Amino acid sequence: MLLVCCCIVFDISFSQTAEKNQFNEKLEPYIHFLKNEKPLSAKDYILSLFKNNDIVILCERDHREMTQYNLFLDIMSDPYFVNHVGVVFTEVGARNLNPGLDIFLQTEDLSKEEIDKQVLIFQRNCEFPLWEKPNFSNFIKGIHQINQSLRSDKKIQMYPTDILYVEGEETTDKYMGMLENAMVRDSLMADFIIDTFDQMKKDNPKSKALVIMNYRHAYRYDIAYDEGKMNINTGRFLFNKYPGRVANVRINGYNNIEKMEAVNDGKWDAAFQAVNLEDAGFNFNGSPFGDDRFEDWPYYKNDYTYKDMFTGFVFYMPIEKFELGMGVPYLMEDGFYDEYVKRDSLFNQALNKLRNVNDSIPSPDKNEIMKLNDTDISKLPTLDQVKASIQKWLE
Repeated sequence: MLLVCCCIVFDISFSQTAEKNQFNEKLEPYIHFLKNEKPLSAKDYILSLFKNNDIVILCERDHREMTQYNLFLDIMSDPYFVNHVGVVFTEVGARNLNPGLDIFLQTEDLSKEEIDKQVLIFQRNCEFPLWEKPNFSNFIKGIHQINQSLRSDKKIQMYPTDILYVEGEETTDKYMGMLENAMVRDSLMADFIIDTFDQMKKDNPKSKALVIMNYRHAYRYDIAYDEGKMNINTGRFLFNKYPGRVANVRINGYNNIEKMEAVNDGKWDAAFQAVNLEDAGFNFNGSPFGDDRFEDWPYYKNDYTYKDMFTGFVFYMPIEKFELGMGVPYLMEDGFYDEYVKRDSLFNQALNKLRNVNDSIPSPDKNEIMKLNDTDISKLPTLDQVKASIQKWLE
């Protein structure tokens, strides 16, 4: 019996040593936190933030990434969201889709053909001159499906906030106006959210809302693009307007929108991989993740940490499971290709006029554009590089 006990002790000791040697010692605080804090799931963490906040902002990763929208729809189908929130504002989608989009989302008993037809119209007018990413169509179809099982006073409402659209007849001058508005786009999106949400609060003081913004638009603070040049962010406007009532959450992804690099040189992803965790959420404050220097913005040095810029973090699926989608079935059919060519020409004419240049305007490559009639799903183009950055911490 003594021999058996000694063997057991030896085996446990050996196992713990082997486990410790499987990762770089610099991962220790991150792994210790994930093991001992036992974080909530991504969905449950995000829903928990509504207990003490009126608005929760999600920092959407790459617009093309599709698995994150499974999380969004899972959140929105949860009974807590249905009963206590029920409203989502999105960066993606022109605000002139309101109220038609909301009417569609509330309508019951549409045939599949009617749903597909209406969704395609919304997709074609989502942003100007074109929004070719399928998440928008999939998202509104998902909300419409959730609403079919909800009574009329519980159906989810969606409000796109963007200003990239043209009303009525399309002209170069109207595109000029759109591009001029784009220079203060964040303030205009924030104004729309604030005006709409304040009216909701008048009607129901308990109103809450989810806001989905991409990249810097979700930041708590404005951030410099260059010396003396600041990017103003929708998130900052909302934090200032509703102090103590707003939370924002960074969703795992990659750093540097151009180079697509692993966060913190792969250290974060490596920590989650080491503990075999693919679905978690927690506050940055009080975590080693929150203490790391904020490096999401590569264009100009800043002194922020992640806990300065975001309330919390969710890890939902490792990078190798990300799916980047482009193209929507039938997008360029029924004469829309010609409409797109017209929009593209007017957009570039307006851009030339705004910049006071006379650059030549190339015609779109029809073969390439027609490929958008099908959804193409791919992996991150820098995946091998990102995986190498992660793996070096686990050796």
